[in-house]
Amino acid sequence: MSTTSRYTPSTSSFGSPYVSLGLLAYLNSGKITPFHTFKDVVIPELQCHLSKVKKSLPNPQIKDEDTINDEVEKDNSNCNDDPHVIFGEIQNDLNSINKACRELKLWADRVNQEIQTLILQGLEDAFKERTEALEISLRIEQLERTRKVVSSLKKQICSSPQLSPDSLQSESLPQSRFSMRTDSLPESPGRKPEENINLLTNSPTLTEFKKKYKDLGDRQQKCLLCFSVFPENETIKKKVLIHWWVGEGFIDGEAAEETGNKYFNDFIDNGIIERVQKNNKRRKNSENCKMKPSIRDAIIKLAGKDRFVSFDSKGNPTANFSSCPRVCLVKTEDDSSLRDFTYIYHYLEHEKIQTLFNVNEPQLNFRVGRFSKMKNLKVLQLGRWRASARQLVEVEGTEFLQGMKKMKQLRYFSLRGISRITELPNSICELSNLRILNLNGCDNLEKLPDGIGSLKQLTHLDMSECYLISHMPKGLTFLSELRVLKGFVIGKQRSRGHYCKLADLAVLQHLKKLSIHVDRTSDEAKKELDSFPQFRNLRSLSVGWSSIHNAPIPTTTDVALATIHRIVSREKSIKTPGSSSQRVALDKLGLQNFPDFKMPDWLKRLNLKNLKKLYIRGGVLSDLSLTKDHKWTVKCLRLKSLRQLRMDWQELQPLFPNLTYVEKVECPELSSFPCDENGEWIRPESDTEQA
Repeated sequence: MSTTSRYTPSTSSFGSPYVSLGLLAYLNSGKITPFHTFKDVVIPELQCHLSKVKKSLPNPQIKDEDTINDEVEKDNSNCNDDPHVIFGEIQNDLNSINKACRELKLWADRVNQEIQTLILQGLEDAFKERTEALEISLRIEQLERTRKVVSSLKKQICSSPQLSPDSLQSESLPQSRFSMRTDSLPESPGRKPEENINLLTNSPTLTEFKKKYKDLGDRQQKCLLCFSVFPENETIKKKVLIHWWVGEGFIDGEAAEETGNKYFNDFIDNGIIERVQKNNKRRKNSENCKMKPSIRDAIIKLAGKDRFVSFDSKGNPTANFSSCPRVCLVKTEDDSSLRDFTYIYHYLEHEKIQTLFNVNEPQLNFRVGRFSKMKNLKVLQLGRWRASARQLVEVEGTEFLQGMKKMKQLRYFSLRGISRITELPNSICELSNLRILNLNGCDNLEKLPDGIGSLKQLTHLDMSECYLISHMPKGLTFLSELRVLKGFVIGKQRSRGHYCKLADLAVLQHLKKLSIHVDRTSDEAKKELDSFPQFRNLRSLSVGWSSIHNAPIPTTTDVALATIHRIVSREKSIKTPGSSSQRVALDKLGLQNFPDFKMPDWLKRLNLKNLKKLYIRGGVLSDLSLTKDHKWTVKCLRLKSLRQLRMDWQELQPLFPNLTYVEKVECPELSSFPCDENGEWIRPESDTEQA
């Protein structure tokens, strides 16, 4: 027996006359119209009709504010003759009705659930009476169960929502748990929901937080309001927030990431957010954070009042961009803001949208025409944002990405973890303002567009965990502003095809962070890795080895142009030749699944005097010595899944005299290490958060 009535909207356009004929037939049937039918079919049909009417209206005369106020004071009734005012009133009423229908439907569904529970309880009791000789104790137990069910049903029926016009248009938000569910919110015993709202409004937490909020600068306040869209008790990656801030323009310039880190630390110091402890370990991960529920509720209230994001009556962010420039895609048990965005808010002006953020919608399906209307979009976060891979997202097709060619203001674009994307359209190469492109975990992606070199403003490109990409396009060498490059692939050399080699990236003067995926079966890869000394500004390097999918090499559309650019770039690099004092000075080094027993030779030619972090995971490495007399300056050492590495703590200490933190996981031949049950050792006098 179904517990909830479900409705699947028609895939045909609401503007089609067939929908109207269907509604007429439905009306003639004499059936009672349920709330979800009215909300999902009737209102969208009426709004579509109204949008056509609005287009036929004459353009309103533009008047200054003083003139408008004078006219209102003279004769307020004259406004009723303005068709645009009439249209606005109708639209506001429809929005209130739509909101009321959603509340009534939720209430009706909860009542229906309780009724069915009562029916099942009655059937079960009747069956037992016919088949069993019940003792007095069992009959009392039976009555007790029935009393609980009836009491719950009474509570639901007698708590029908009071939908006054004031409550529907109020901007006050209830205390939201935002668990992606539409269950009723917990209430304090003996109090009405609106009284709980007042408790939040006057709570010491909110009062204290408002003081901290006022002390923040305007940009910091906007950055903080971004937290309002995330569910309660979720772990949030700092990188997602900083990239969002860059996309919105809240932070900008070469020092944008440093500014973002400062804001992040300020929020922590003020007790607004807190670092998340990683996997029950003592060390707190500085890259992830959480927000206390009470503070989050306060931020939701501020974000709603500031029209930063639109929220529904339960505090869930919505796709309604009638009064705010941000669209959030949220999937609950009973509703989908993606559906609302497609069918209900289609009449609004999409040019107003600056941010489209996918909170938890698992199935993405956009219309090309709708997508192309968002000309002023700055942030497009479609992929996963969670720190873990629990969030699954897939697309039904990639045709909608063709509409991106008109998004000239787009600065941040994330497809992280989205399945079923095999390639990116060339329209992406027309995003002249794009700063950050995140393709991490797009496991079906086979190639990058040839024209990617035209993204002259790009500072971050993440292609890690895109395992079907076998070679890199030549255009990467033209990304002169690139600071972070993850997932660069060194595959097998081909006699044909124009692809980017590691040495070609040495011309990128701003590149500071690089991660590489190396084909362990490639003999040429060892030669390419010898080019690392040419990277003079690199600070963080991560290299992983595995077998790479042997895909066809993408062809370059204009080889002659690529050759010219390559020559010019080479000439620039020749003007500042590297010397022993200019060699790359790494702060952080990571090696994963290294296929040899001893440290690589190319590592000996790098400047490792400033190396603070060394992470080695997997592989057959059996010796951590670099040269005979070399001593590592490393403070943080992590060793994982190294079954061939054999040494004891007394041997390790002279080799790493500056250690403050060690992590040892699945390394059975490392003996006498003073690590705890989590495999951690922290020098007592050191700061654990700096480790």
